[in-house]
Amino acid sequence: MAAVGFERAFDRSLAVSKTMTLTVTPAPEGEDELLGILDRAMMRGRRNGAPLKRIQLPFERFPSMDSKFWHIPVEDSGDAHVLRFFFETATAGE
Repeated sequence: MAAVGFERAFDRSLAVSKTMTLTVTPAPEGEDELLGILDRAMMRGRRNGAPLKRIQLPFERFPSMDSKFWHIPVEDSGDAHVLRFFFETATAGE
């Protein structure tokens, strides 16, 4: 997914929900692109009051990824083509 597409999807989804799961398909091809998207997702969520709480990515394609990206838990998505981001606004649960 191009960065512009990610930004649009994030803005639309956050406007209607306090929790949001953003699924990116197909997942990036290379680790550099993956790290760029992860960084953008983390920063975008923080700037918009909806911190990134969890990441799912295809461990089979990115075996060097750890169980955390900075402080955010990382899990296997179970699908070689799927990358998911889980965001939550500060006011969720009220």
